[in-house]
Amino acid sequence: MGPRSHYVVPVPDSITIMLSLKLLVPPFLAVAAIAYAVVAVRVARAAPHNPSNKVSIFLILVAGLIAGAAFSYGTADPVQYGIGRFLSISSGGFLALVFYMIYREYTIGSPNWLIALMLAVIPIVTAGLALANLSHHLYHAIWAIEEATGVPAFADITDQYWYTHVSRPFSYGLMAYAALGLVTRLPTIAPAHRKTVVLLLLCMLVPYSVSIGNNFLGIGPPEFPFTAMSLAGMWPLFAYASLALRVYDFSPLAYETLFDHVRDPIFVLDREQRIICANKAAQELLQNSERELIGGKLWEDFPEARAILEQAKELDLTQTLRMDTNNVYEVSVGPLTGRDGQNLGMVVVCRDVTERRRALSQLADSEHLIRTLIETSSNGILRFARDKNDPNQKFRCVFANRAAESFAGDEQGTLVGMPLDKLDQLDPERLLRHFTASDQPVSQISFEVANETLEDEGWLRIVAEPVGEDFSVTLIDITQRKRNEDKMMADALRDPLTGVLNRRGFEQAGLSCIGQTSVGAVLYLDLNQFKSINDRFGHQAGDALLKAFGHRLEFCLRPEDVLGRLGGDEFGIVLPGVGVADVKHIAERLVQTASEAYIIQGQEITCTASVGIALMPKHGDELWHLLSVADDAMYSAKSIPEEDAANDRAAYVEAATAS
Repeated sequence: MGPRSHYVVPVPDSITIMLSLKLLVPPFLAVAAIAYAVVAVRVARAAPHNPSNKVSIFLILVAGLIAGAAFSYGTADPVQYGIGRFLSISSGGFLALVFYMIYREYTIGSPNWLIALMLAVIPIVTAGLALANLSHHLYHAIWAIEEATGVPAFADITDQYWYTHVSRPFSYGLMAYAALGLVTRLPTIAPAHRKTVVLLLLCMLVPYSVSIGNNFLGIGPPEFPFTAMSLAGMWPLFAYASLALRVYDFSPLAYETLFDHVRDPIFVLDREQRIICANKAAQELLQNSERELIGGKLWEDFPEARAILEQAKELDLTQTLRMDTNNVYEVSVGPLTGRDGQNLGMVVVCRDVTERRRALSQLADSEHLIRTLIETSSNGILRFARDKNDPNQKFRCVFANRAAESFAGDEQGTLVGMPLDKLDQLDPERLLRHFTASDQPVSQISFEVANETLEDEGWLRIVAEPVGEDFSVTLIDITQRKRNEDKMMADALRDPLTGVLNRRGFEQAGLSCIGQTSVGAVLYLDLNQFKSINDRFGHQAGDALLKAFGHRLEFCLRPEDVLGRLGGDEFGIVLPGVGVADVKHIAERLVQTASEAYIIQGQEITCTASVGIALMPKHGDELWHLLSVADDAMYSAKSIPEEDAANDRAAYVEAATAS
């Protein structure tokens, strides 16, 4: 890829414009190349687990192509021109290859290494010819120098056979193939990821179209670097896709190893119920490879299975299904949700329960055994039927096992015979509304409710489904799962090193705290010698120091105060409902406590702390504004020598209070 490079003599009326372009375009392109290189470096640093990230390599190649145009456009120096042509030609060839690798990564998986190596042959040869053209003056390898008038002029590289018939068709063709592949596979990509893919396509198709128009359709002067200029103009979109949308972390269909070690067949479906992933067991079940399954609908010609999928769009659902005359599977279908709660599709897990069904069939011969199983189930099981003797035909409980009595009954075991509307633990209004609705067919319903007991608060999942004219209710104790979720949420708001709130947790708690008080203060603290201690004693000692510092701060604060680690050795504190004098006293105590010696790894380490104070409502009532004011006050107070601050804590705290 890249513009043609044959220089023509401009007509006299356009000499001024040409000279202006030759003066302005190279600096502009040079700045754009540097900007792309900066983004590439940031992408590489943002993904330390994958330093050879394809996106960062792609951006570096774009920077090289633009830099090549900056070198070659408007120059009469053969060496400078050769450097520019080498950068443009070699970067353009490899650019198409890397874009193809990105396409494969985002769709059907990375290509076989042998295919990648074969595709790299032409770019490598082209780069080698360009380097030879530059280093050994083999001017007829890619471009040539003409000096008919005594002034060096450069022949159009499209006159060279290799570039015209091999390198350029390969680059443009591979780029078109990758772009077309991404476009055709958009329907199989989760909707939450399509914005990223579409933006990536736009970023490439605009410069690609400009290059096609210039190089093949003859639009515009052949010597003007239209491709490089269009890429330079697309820098904001490339930067947004790389840094904001984190395109380098996006690999929606890279599922080659997903659940392959699980024996149960697992399918991942998008919102249109098309397959976007299938593990090895699932491929064996359907007797097709994943490549053949992707994009197709699961069980298209299987009405019973399709009914399960339709029923499970919004619910967690598990049902058994006979796949053929010999095998019965337990099909579990659950919604697939994104981090923001958006519906991305569903996950279908099939478990072969043929043997289990046979065992249950044998147990069905004995009603006593079946009842024993139900009675000893850890899930509560109830059945409700209409009372034929009641004028209103209310639903009453006609069966309840022991677990149901423990979940929803009392010590007397009075569930059987109770009308449904008296069992508040089951959210009776919701059940009645669902099973008495006349405008829609009766179906299964599933929801969660809080279950308060004398000992503690629990949670139940209620799954109700029709049984003829009656319906059954299954009560599943999900208390432990809820507690685990609450613990995970709490852990997400805590700094794993110090145990205090992290930046996100501090923001939530701080905003809530400030919203409930009209007076108070916000403090900003950091450790003065932390970097030198880290360098001298090592990161483990630095971590231990931060942990000890955080514990000392907690010890000096009240339960209602909010303490959080904002990053590094910086901490923030919200003191609600305290006056100016109390704030200064607390700050003085914090600084005094922090300055006491620490015992780290058997060594005595002294590290003082600095503090900045912002007052409410004097300096505002917004958390981040108050933190900023306190931060400025802290750095103003750092000008006081540590010895003076230690000798007169009160004067130091007074200086650390924002004016």
